[in-house]
Amino acid sequence: MSARQDLAVLLEQWLQFTREEGAAIQSAAWSTVREIQTRKAALKKSFAETELRWVRENTGLVQKPFRAEVGRLISLETRNAELLAAQLRRARAQQASLDHARKNLGKIARSYICAPLPTAWQSYS
Repeated sequence: MSARQDLAVLLEQWLQFTREEGAAIQSAAWSTVREIQTRKAALKKSFAETELRWVRENTGLVQKPFRAEVGRLISLETRNAELLAAQLRRARAQQASLDHARKNLGKIARSYICAPLPTAWQSYS
């Protein structure tokens, strides 16, 4: 296959991984997100090697054959980053709520604990 064909295949795979990653982020499937990011990292290496091959095959040409695909990919990656930021905000809000509840439960528990009455020896010391 030519470098152009290989790049097209790699971009399509990246696009598919990015869509799957977005769905995993929305459903908070973090192990799936991690797995997809691992696959994308491996794909990135292949992409860089193929891109270098493309440059060698097309020396002197100023072509941007995948501009639309890259634009779509950047858009999806940006959306995934926004989804991830929203999930992080929700998790932080939930953590704050849980911390507040824990403090309230501690106050309630302490209100039921009676302090021991002083003994005679303690009152003379």
